[in-house]
Amino acid sequence: MKTGVNKLSVASTSALVLTYVKSLYEQGWGKAYLSHIDFSQVKGLADELSRITPLFREALLLRKRMVRQLIRQKMAQRSRTQICILAAGLDPLALQITEYFPDKDLMIYEVDSSNMREKQEIYTAINFTDERVRTLQADINNTHQLMTTLIDAGYDPEQPALIIFEGIMHYISEEQFLSIMRNFTTRAKQHAVIMDYLVYAEGLPSEAVSKATEMLDTMESYIGSRLQQFNRKKILNLLSLLEADVVEVYDMQSAELTLDGQNRVYKGERKGMLEMISFHI
Repeated sequence: MKTGVNKLSVASTSALVLTYVKSLYEQGWGKAYLSHIDFSQVKGLADELSRITPLFREALLLRKRMVRQLIRQKMAQRSRTQICILAAGLDPLALQITEYFPDKDLMIYEVDSSNMREKQEIYTAINFTDERVRTLQADINNTHQLMTTLIDAGYDPEQPALIIFEGIMHYISEEQFLSIMRNFTTRAKQHAVIMDYLVYAEGLPSEAVSKATEMLDTMESYIGSRLQQFNRKKILNLLSLLEADVVEVYDMQSAELTLDGQNRVYKGERKGMLEMISFHI
């Protein structure tokens, strides 16, 4: 890729998600960053999912907005100076965090097994030079590689950190989740984690459940594997195995109410297919 000229062309779930949430990046570094990504390879799938149901876009936007809200809250509550964005993909979240905290002494570690070289090339193309961001290539499921890569880049396991685990639970097993998280557990529970997970279409009317099922089937056909779904009890059971302290849980309905002060999409008992949770480990 010739930086500043060509656009990154990818066919990935990360790019797919970004097609639906471009409205979050209409200014600043995020806007400059997205101008270097060619979404043509995922446009067909994005159009197909939008045809099935508009709730897919609504849910993704709500998830990303809520995760960002929780990041700002967690960073304000405790003196964390490290942020680890696991399976960061193409999302320019790190760029936005530098804009949220322009003067804060912190380090942001973006980690993924692919797209990191291309991501760094885009940073160069848009002249993003904030030294607080480290873009690292490692497989998060290879926990030895993950932790070695983080520590070599300056991450200090003894210092409080915020771990972002967004859009990952759908693609990994319960055992993989526990294996990853056990590398971050501390006696003092000084690390905070923000994550989301896919739940069954709780509270949605039968027609919406049918659409959600079709949407999931389409996604699974695209990625070539099953998407993992949970209920809240299962997630809480997993967190109990980590001896985690759960702080907050948001379904789509409560997230929309928290962010917008009213429920426009998720009314009544319509709780949606995603939940966000924060906990300390």
